[in-house]
Amino acid sequence: MHKVFSKIVQRGFITALLLLFSSTVFAEQIERDDAQQMLKQVTDALLSSSKNARAYIDKDKQRYYREVEVILNQVIDKEYFARGVMATYASARQYNALKTDSEREVFRNRANKFSDAMQIALIEKYADVLMLFEGDRIDFESAILDTADGSKVNIKQIVYDKDNKTYIIQYNLHKDKEGKWLVYNFIVEGINLGSTYRSQFAEAVEKNKNNVDYVVNNWASILSQGASQ
Repeated sequence: MHKVFSKIVQRGFITALLLLFSSTVFAEQIERDDAQQMLKQVTDALLSSSKNARAYIDKDKQRYYREVEVILNQVIDKEYFARGVMATYASARQYNALKTDSEREVFRNRANKFSDAMQIALIEKYADVLMLFEGDRIDFESAILDTADGSKVNIKQIVYDKDNKTYIIQYNLHKDKEGKWLVYNFIVEGINLGSTYRSQFAEAVEKNKNNVDYVVNNWASILSQGASQ
């Protein structure tokens, strides 16, 4: 699975995935009232950012990463995604089973630290791939409700490369407490990234003798090792 995922990440269509994980020095505010329009706005902003970065990236790559971060931070529910990857190691059930305030604080700090680590690793990886994107066209299909109350939707994005080959990305979005849309997971060419990372996290914890903190502290290198397999 790691090998397959690594190959997919190499392709230009990963461009769209960057929607999920950052934000930029943009003054532009991403509107989150309409899920599909939000994704379109973020896609345009990211493609514009990567295009402009070609003029300076050799001298200041961190500037480009910061710009990507600013855009994506507005639209992704990074805590939700990270806790989904950590699964039982960040579940409400496990939290409620803790007996002391200090244990709960350690639990919260670990989850928050992993959320930040997950975001940084993805931003840099996908921002690099975004620079390779040469597609001329990105289309969206109409949103499909995932819940009866309309609080969750799935939206498919079709990315065309320079040879007119298509790639499908499905975004899973839900509303936050204010009724605004956020992306909480995505599926690339049939591969559920949340599930893929969750498997990698669980495998890494088992491999490291159930040392969750080690996995959290070394998540970027663990991802890198998995991609190289």
